[in-house]
Amino acid sequence: MIDRTRPVIVTGGAGFAGSYVVRQLLDDGHSVVVFDRDDYRAESRFVIGDRISDVELIRGSIDNWPLVVETVQRTGASGIVHLASVMDVALLDRHPMLALKVNVEGTCNVLEAARLSDVDRVIVFSTIGVHGAKKYEPIDGDHPTITKRRGPLGAYGAAKLSCEAFAFAYSQSFGLDTRIIRPSALYGFGMSWFAPNYMKNIVEPAVLGESVRLSSGGSVPRDYASAVDLAGLVSALLAGPDDADRIFYAATGRALRTGSDVCRIVRDLIPGADVAIGDEWTESDREEASFRGLISIDNARTQLGWEPRFGDLEKGIADYIDRLREYLAAGGSPTARPHLTEAPGSG
Repeated sequence: MIDRTRPVIVTGGAGFAGSYVVRQLLDDGHSVVVFDRDDYRAESRFVIGDRISDVELIRGSIDNWPLVVETVQRTGASGIVHLASVMDVALLDRHPMLALKVNVEGTCNVLEAARLSDVDRVIVFSTIGVHGAKKYEPIDGDHPTITKRRGPLGAYGAAKLSCEAFAFAYSQSFGLDTRIIRPSALYGFGMSWFAPNYMKNIVEPAVLGESVRLSSGGSVPRDYASAVDLAGLVSALLAGPDDADRIFYAATGRALRTGSDVCRIVRDLIPGADVAIGDEWTESDREEASFRGLISIDNARTQLGWEPRFGDLEKGIADYIDRLREYLAAGGSPTARPHLTEAPGSG
C-alpha cells in the first residue's frame, strides 16, 4: 500500500490507457505527476477532464535516465504506474534493439530510480503476449511463459517478459514492491486506430454514420478489457495489501468474444449501423490464437476486491459510444481515420 500523502507518477499518462489511470487516481484523491514523451492528445484531455490542471506534466522519455531519476527524487513519489513503452509491434519486430533500449532499459530506469528514492510500490504494465502458448485454462499468474518449444510472440512480447523479470529481480534483491498487470485486448474511447483488436475500426465509423467493411477478425476470440476497468484495477492494486500476488490480469474472466460479436453489439446499440466483418485470419491472428484463452481474475477479486464494471462487453461498448458522443458534442474532433481496407493485424 502506498503513502497517499505523496504523489503517484504515471509514465505514459498522456496516452490512451494512461489518461484513464490518471483520472481514476485523481478521483481517488491522489496527486498525480505524468511523465510522457508527448503532450496530451485531445481524447486524453477529455478523459482527464477539468482536473488536468492539477496534474504536473513532465515531457521526457523513459530511456532518459537522468530525467527519470531526477523526476522520481524531486517529486518524492510514493507510487509509480509504469505504462510508457514503444507499442508499435511491427516496428519492434523490424528493430528489436528499439524494444531493448526503450522498453527494457526504460523499465530498468524506472525500477532503479524507485529503488534509490524510497518509492513504496511500482506497477509495471506487461501484456498477455508474454505467454508462449496456452497450456491450461483459465490462464492465471502461474501460467508458463517460456517452454521448450515456445516463447513470447515477437520483440514486444520478449521485451515485456524481460521487464517482468526485472520487476521480480528488484523485488527479490532490493525489497522493492513491484506488481505486474497483464492487460487483455484493451479498448475504449481514445484508443488508437492501429490498436490490434479491431474495436475502434468498428465502433467509431459507426458512430460517425460511416460504413464498415473489414475482411478479417470476425472469428478471432479475445477477452476484451475496458480501459475504465484497467484504471480501477490500478487503483485497487496501489491500495492493495503487501502480501497480495505479484501478477494480475486486466480482463473480464468471462468467455472470449469475437469481432463478429462486436459488430452485432454495435448494430444493436446504433440502429442502422452498417458494419460487417469477415472471418479471414491475418498471420498475426493465427500466431496469437495459440495463447488466447479464458483468463482468471480470481486473485484480483479475492485479494484486491476488484470487479470489472464492464464484464459485459455490451455495457463496455455502450460506455465507449457514450464517451465518444459526449466528446463530439463538446466540440471534439475525431482522430483522422487512416485509409485502411481491412482491420489491423492482432497482437
